[in-house]
Amino acid sequence: AGGHPDTAKEMNCGWFYNWGPHGDSQGGVEFVPMIKGKKGATEKVLTQVKKSGAKVLLGFNEPDHPKQANLSVEDALARWPALSAKAGFIVSPALAGNPVTKDWLNGFLKAGAKVDAIAVHWYKGADAARFIKDLEQIHAHFGKPIWVTEFAPQTAADSAAAPGKFSQAQVDAFIVASTRFMEKTCWVQRYAWHDSGVGTSALFTEQGELTPTGKAYAAAKK
Repeated sequence: AGGHPDTAKEMNCGWFYNWGPHGDSQGGVEFVPMIKGKKGATEKVLTQVKKSGAKVLLGFNEPDHPKQANLSVEDALARWPALSAKAGFIVSPALAGNPVTKDWLNGFLKAGAKVDAIAVHWYKGADAARFIKDLEQIHAHFGKPIWVTEFAPQTAADSAAAPGKFSQAQVDAFIVASTRFMEKTCWVQRYAWHDSGVGTSALFTEQGELTPTGKAYAAAKK
């Protein structure tokens, strides 16, 4: 998830985003804009996104998290029609909490918000079976395609606190099993690893070279 198109190409990715509305698709790697929070949901920004020719728009980033978009369902609903009007295909806000059991996304969709796919963030360890089970539950609950826009065994904060919590062998096995499942599952439309910057969830070293995890992810079928 995220990064520069040259980085995405090195990672053998077909798309990238930077948690913002502006970027350029380069070298065959598609840039997908995001309206991260309410500050980005202006008519000027949305018109620029529309003029850029982007085919997909990512919705708010973790509106249920006070340090991210931090939007109530009511605030998000008030802004959502302006986003969906500028997008041919719009992906739901991605929650920090469980989208099935928590109220935020359920209330948002029950109120009639238009979404074409459900965004998912997942950081629950190097457990591919749990990852697969969670995706299956989310898909069954909402009945829409899924975009896993952030996933890794650990968040950046957790990786900083315990960089060696998961062994390289565990992370490599998780990458193989999770990507294999997503590649063969038609309702998982796109996915993107989240680079923790440190520990075994990191894709790059401080020198910008691929870590063993980065090499494993680049080698996985995309």
